[in-house]
Amino acid sequence: MFSIKRVFSRRKTLAYLMPTTNNTLRIDLHGMYVEDAMELLRERVARAPHGTEKIVVIHGYNRGSALKEAVRRFRAPRVVEVAPSFLNEGETVIWLRS
Repeated sequence: MFSIKRVFSRRKTLAYLMPTTNNTLRIDLHGMYVEDAMELLRERVARAPHGTEKIVVIHGYNRGSALKEAVRRFRAPRVVEVAPSFLNEGETVIWLRS
C-alpha cells in the first residue's frame, strides 16, 4: 500500500504517512498549522487507494484544540463518518467509502 513517507508543508512542518493493516492509513499531523494540515488531509483522502476503509489522523491533544477541532469537522465526498478514537484522545478516525 504505502510506505512511511515524510511530507513537508509550506512551512516545513513534517507529517508522516504510515501504512497499517486492515486497509487503514495513519497520518501524523503533530505540530502542523491548521491550513497546512487540512490541505494535506484533503489530498490524502482524495488519493487513498480503493479499498481503504479508514484513516487514523494523529493530531495530538496537549497543545490546544484548533487542529483537533478542524480534523473532527472535516468533510469530503468520500468521507462517511468522522469520529474520535475511543483509545486515544489525540486521534480521530475518518471512515471512507470504498
